[in-house]
Amino acid sequence: MMPQRFRWVGLPLAVGCLPLESAEAARLPLFARRYGVACAQCHAIPPKLNAFGEAFRRGGYSMAGLAGRNTLPFALWISGRRDDLPEGPGLVDEVSNYLNRIEVITGGRIVAPNLSYFVEWRPLSKETRSDGTLRDRSGRFEDIYLTGTAGPFSLTAGQFRLVDQVDVSLRLGLSEPLALAAGLPGSGAGTSREVSLRGFAPGARSPALRVGWTAPAASWSFTSSVALPFPGEFSIPLSDEAKVEASNELDLDPKGLVLESFLRRGIHSFGAHAFLGSGNRRLLNLVHTGGLGRLYWTAIAGLDSPGADAATRGRLSLEAELVPHRFVAVGARTENRSADGAGTAFLPFVLLQAPGTRYTFRLTLEQRVQRGRHTTLIEIGTVF
Repeated sequence: MMPQRFRWVGLPLAVGCLPLESAEAARLPLFARRYGVACAQCHAIPPKLNAFGEAFRRGGYSMAGLAGRNTLPFALWISGRRDDLPEGPGLVDEVSNYLNRIEVITGGRIVAPNLSYFVEWRPLSKETRSDGTLRDRSGRFEDIYLTGTAGPFSLTAGQFRLVDQVDVSLRLGLSEPLALAAGLPGSGAGTSREVSLRGFAPGARSPALRVGWTAPAASWSFTSSVALPFPGEFSIPLSDEAKVEASNELDLDPKGLVLESFLRRGIHSFGAHAFLGSGNRRLLNLVHTGGLGRLYWTAIAGLDSPGADAATRGRLSLEAELVPHRFVAVGARTENRSADGAGTAFLPFVLLQAPGTRYTFRLTLEQRVQRGRHTTLIEIGTVF
């Protein structure tokens, strides 16, 4: 069971991460407002980062030599979804139309020059379950963390995605790559939610501590880190259902260790990450990202084992994205996990956005083509 005395740790952490002194902060759409530039300064097309945007993000959402004007210390992301799920027995409604997200985003440096923060909080957060019903998790934090740096070393504490080489929240499509989203199950006593919080997926968020080291170089930089994830979720539930689906939890019994190392130069990277967990759970992924002109790609391949007596399973995600114009992106991903038994999936998608100045409107369409799992996803929203 999750220790009750830790159920509300997320609220003081959230307060502690507020931008008490954020005059130097520069981040996300705030960067465009603060410095009077277009989204293209950091993005090939929002939210896909270019080389400048990658350096800006890894520099703690600020960069030496840049000075801007005061603006609202946050951005908003509002979106609605239409999910057309596969027809089949047990589905409540195979088509769902709903407002799925109101997200408050802020980040930058606070007080000390070597201390940065990032917060994504969703006062509205809904998603479709596999049976067609809606799950309400309003009030949960996507991210909430502090990062301190000292020379080449960094320490990150809070709730964040465990894999640093690829941030899947910056994807152009609507679904996460299977190689990062597919998880290892949790175990032990407790409610189904508490057991699920003990599970691990490389791209999932988790309360954690991470120590990193980056060796800068004239060409390629090398980053290596060790993270200690804990079962739990930071949240301020805003509905009765969210009090169950997104309750504030923290268990100080770690899930295991996450090890990651990668080389990076701009948008190009080569690396690997591994999870060594309790119950002999293991996972290893090799990752490559790159680009050529207006073409970008991500390749992830790996193996996992959910336990000592379980078979080793393969996982693969290959994705390519083309940005022919700052208003348009098209792409596709193919993915497979050997244990699923559903075969290979193919997921083409289209993203339209405008004007991409200090705000933007987005329309994204994605189709999953897979035996028994054909799904159409449409999302329209704005970030400002």
